[in-house]
Amino acid sequence: MKEEILLLKIHNGLKEGKSYYEALRGNWKISEKRFQSIKYVAGINRGKVVCIFQPTNWSIISEGQEKGRKVFDGIEAPNNILLDLQESEELLLKKFGSGSPVAYVSLKEIVN
Repeated sequence: MKEEILLLKIHNGLKEGKSYYEALRGNWKISEKRFQSIKYVAGINRGKVVCIFQPTNWSIISEGQEKGRKVFDGIEAPNNILLDLQESEELLLKKFGSGSPVAYVSLKEIVN
């Protein structure tokens, strides 16, 4: 099975005073078809990988302006994964489309 890391730009959430976890966990426009392949979710702030979590549960917002967006609950990932991502920041930043806050990278591309 394909294993991916979901990359999310979180600088707006951090500006609002949220913790890394709260800024990272939601509300995102992502495909629920990818839930099973997402092994880790990484937070990118101003071009730097600042945090990484392992999702334990995904939810879909069912009401209001954020209806259909996705949110996860998770635990902090092992520090070695964060360090591997930080060493690959240049590659990771190339994964984002123009203006998009969401990108994906294969775990095989990052972790040795």
